[in-house]
Amino acid sequence: MKIIDDRQGGRMTGKAARLIFWLGTLVSAAIFLWMTYDFHLQTPKYTHTDKLTEEVVAGKKVWHKYNCNDCHTILGFGGYYAPDMTKAIYRLGDNNIASIVQHPEVMYKNSFRKMPQLGITEPETRQLIAFLRWTGEIENRKWPPQDEKFVEAYKLRESQPQKLDKVHLVLQACGGCHTFEHQGRNVGGDLTAIANRITYDRQTLINYIINPQSVRPGVTMPPQDVSLQTAGVIADFVLSLRSTKEVKQ
Repeated sequence: MKIIDDRQGGRMTGKAARLIFWLGTLVSAAIFLWMTYDFHLQTPKYTHTDKLTEEVVAGKKVWHKYNCNDCHTILGFGGYYAPDMTKAIYRLGDNNIASIVQHPEVMYKNSFRKMPQLGITEPETRQLIAFLRWTGEIENRKWPPQDEKFVEAYKLRESQPQKLDKVHLVLQACGGCHTFEHQGRNVGGDLTAIANRITYDRQTLINYIINPQSVRPGVTMPPQDVSLQTAGVIADFVLSLRSTKEVKQ
């Protein structure tokens, strides 16, 4: 080879070194330029830029206005004090996010983790939710991994609930605030303890899940974004956890 022929006494010549330098630089530059081009080519597909509405953009500004990144991560960036928000829309749902954002002192009253009252308005809350919904739909190779089970269950629970076991379905709908067998987040209490405390019959519990205020005015739990069918599955599951109380039908 030319490079070998240019060696003198086992040492590389200046000409050979320059050749290797320029060849390596050009190849690296070509790879970098191609990856940059491919990134921009794939961006609309994986980030759904067609769904970047004015409300989504306004929601991103709300995220920065209140320095949400100081405590939360999103798409891998931010603080690690509070949960990652990349897929939070699947874990919590619109109504839970709205209640947490506007009334954190109430929602986290019994939680070790606290969130300050930031004074976010209702219009800003709607914009923030729109931003989090758009972010949640970004194809980012299943990050964060701990939320993937929520994403899967969210997408299946209304269209093909038969593919989900009850524990998986209930945790997707309720695990953002409740725990069961050490799974979920202990903000609203453990489902087993709740099952043995409440005295609701099945229909009342369904009504409570869909619209808590209709059963207990003033309760902190927000309405849940679930269908009547899913609310029935959740009610059956909770009632099945009772150990001492008679289930009324």
